[in-house]
Amino acid sequence: MTSRILVPIDLDHIEKLDTALSIAAKAARDHGATVTYVGVIDPVPTASKRREGFEAQQQLDAFAEAQAKTHGILTDGHIALRGDLHLHVGREIIKAAEDADCDLIVMASHVPGFKDHFLTSNASYVATYAPMSVHVVR
Repeated sequence: MTSRILVPIDLDHIEKLDTALSIAAKAARDHGATVTYVGVIDPVPTASKRREGFEAQQQLDAFAEAQAKTHGILTDGHIALRGDLHLHVGREIIKAAEDADCDLIVMASHVPGFKDHFLTSNASYVATYAPMSVHVVR
């Protein structure tokens, strides 16, 4: 049974996430689960790091609240500030899922392109290394 679902969110490209958001919402309704939306941001390495995280959290909380109203589900939001820009974003997504005790990750992916043969995509990384179930949506 699924009790907590994590959905990685990029608020700058929310229009590309419709299918993943719908699938996560349906799974949440079907199982009585909570959806945790996570945004991984690369803060500017200055004193503004705390402010950037606070503003991003406010935007994500508003998004989560709107999703809750739209789909009739329980939601919350979490911003992960990427501390090391050399690490793969997928690691931050997996860590956020583990920290929130999620048992399912639903995430959008793009159609693989030429560069994906040399660099792994975020979805590929998460599907390969996450200890919980992963549903990748195109």
